[in-house]
Amino acid sequence: MNDFKPARFDDLNWGRLNLVSAQDSVEGQHSWRVTFTQGDRVVRVGCRALPELGIPHGIDNDVSSALIDHYMSSGLPEDGEMSLAVTDLLRLAGFHRNGRYRTMLAESLDRLHTTSYEISGGWRDHPNRRWTTAKFHFIELLEYTHHGESGRFDDRSMLRLRLAEPLVASLRSGYTKPLNIEFMQSLSRPRTRIIFRLLDAMRYNPERPDEVIDEYEVGLIEWADQCKLPNGRPDVVRRALEGPHEELLRRGYLRSVTLDGRGKKQRLRYEFSPEFTPISPALLHRLRAHGVADGIARQLTRQYTTSVLMTRIERFERLLRAGLLKVRKTPAHALVHLIRHPDQYPDPTSGRVLEAAPTAAVQRTPPQAAEESGVDVTAELRGLDLAEAASFTTKRVSLLYHRKFTAAELDTLRHLVTTGDLDGAVLLTEAHARLARMDAQGFVDDLKDRLRVPA
Repeated sequence: MNDFKPARFDDLNWGRLNLVSAQDSVEGQHSWRVTFTQGDRVVRVGCRALPELGIPHGIDNDVSSALIDHYMSSGLPEDGEMSLAVTDLLRLAGFHRNGRYRTMLAESLDRLHTTSYEISGGWRDHPNRRWTTAKFHFIELLEYTHHGESGRFDDRSMLRLRLAEPLVASLRSGYTKPLNIEFMQSLSRPRTRIIFRLLDAMRYNPERPDEVIDEYEVGLIEWADQCKLPNGRPDVVRRALEGPHEELLRRGYLRSVTLDGRGKKQRLRYEFSPEFTPISPALLHRLRAHGVADGIARQLTRQYTTSVLMTRIERFERLLRAGLLKVRKTPAHALVHLIRHPDQYPDPTSGRVLEAAPTAAVQRTPPQAAEESGVDVTAELRGLDLAEAASFTTKRVSLLYHRKFTAAELDTLRHLVTTGDLDGAVLLTEAHARLARMDAQGFVDDLKDRLRVPA
């Protein structure tokens, strides 16, 4: 299993506020400020960047989504801190691994680390149903390894960074939405990718994220503010949006885009294609927990309402817990069959036992099922080359032993697995076993000794 999967979710605060400008060039721009209304609230959002770096724009959208993805796949550590290889971040962001993209990535990380944001009345504290004011840098801490005094990324460079506290709190609270990063990365221009990500976020009701709209209407000048495009002249804004609109229509994300009115009172109306109808994050999480592929999940949401699907997932889980259901093929196959043929399955609450489907017989789950939940490191690493195994091993060690190893030590670990001097499967088996034996510090001390470079 490869840990470095495309991003599956986005933060709803970051996505709706769109804190990365959709401009292709921001030369001379080191700040912006917009004000807009949401219902009875006035929201003010400001950005201030270093003059030599300029405001976040372009590929900073790809880097921010990749970092959010990695944070979520790392188990959402409470302190917001994570470590990863530069080469893995390039892959997550959809970039090539050549020197040009390394330089662009370094500049992007510097912008996201040094740029300050201030959101007044527009940052959602969803668990407490409150709107708050937040001030932060997307990346609060940035550290990386490199060769010699150049300061430039190389093949071994490891990153250690910490995301902003408000963003970490938002992600950990579950204030998220699905993000089709494969589709986003396939779009031809950074501007189109930014507008896609923003449009996709605006489909969600910020106070009731399970509510998704199929049409979105907004004023042209207001939309320019949301995209962080210069909004002085409506014709300039229209021209800036033409290319992204054409590609999103051609690729099937949008069904139609219409523009009505004149001058600064013009309004845009977006209609989204049914094939891109988002799935409730809570529902998608429940389906994925049983191995249901996203494509099948999307088919199910077009056939059944969210409440029906949730009810049938709960029945499936009750049957498993009660020992009334044995999965003959895969949990995903059995769950989908139950969803589509609920009358063929028993209802534990009714006391009736009905004939089960051929793919899932009604009988007690065998005791071997408990053993199958263990960690099989060999299976997880099977099929990976040395470079992929090194990335997987480094990430897993960083996840299991959070903040126990420095970026330099992880750099050395990744290098030793890449060269074959350390066996990732053996090391990770030991890492899990030592945790189970309550000997975490012993493992840390032993591995640090192995990673120590001779004087």
